[in-house]
Amino acid sequence: MPSTDEVAPELPAATYDLVAAVRDLMVAAATTEVDVEAIALARKTVVALSAELGVDARDRTLRTSFESVAVRLSEGHSWEQDRYNPWSVPLDVWIEDGTARARLSAGALHEGPPDLVHGGFSAYLMDCLLGALLVGRGLRAVTAGLEMRYRNPTPLHTPLELSAEILEVSGRKIQVAGRIKHGEVVCVEATGLFVSLENP
Repeated sequence: MPSTDEVAPELPAATYDLVAAVRDLMVAAATTEVDVEAIALARKTVVALSAELGVDARDRTLRTSFESVAVRLSEGHSWEQDRYNPWSVPLDVWIEDGTARARLSAGALHEGPPDLVHGGFSAYLMDCLLGALLVGRGLRAVTAGLEMRYRNPTPLHTPLELSAEILEVSGRKIQVAGRIKHGEVVCVEATGLFVSLENP
């Protein structure tokens, strides 16, 4: 997959702006109550834009290089994960006192039970944050297992706080734990087993 270090310098910023607009479009398309004629016209416009952009396309999304992310997080800066992928959530991660942290409010596209966050989306968030913590520690690792415990309902359109910390490192195996909170209420707890891609 192409790294932002390997493309023209103006492309990442332009792609980021386009992806942010597409995310807004996805929400608008899923929640609109305009009339049928307006929806049909919008569809034609979207189809035409897809054809125009698809004329010259990569087979994968842009990615920030591992090295750039690791340095950024280790120096105390935040990193907006998967910022070039409109399907994913632009999770702004930072590391504080060895703990990875992020905040977000889940919206209409992340709903499972009525007015609540989908459990699979919570698992996605946990996997992202646990992995980001390892990247911030300079560890190249992949998820081998992820166990979720849903303690309380996770509300939509409400500030959520995410955190993750390393529990244990044993050879190539890394145990990580994370949680999603709404205020003082723990909504989700997760434990992950990651396996290093590098030999100890």
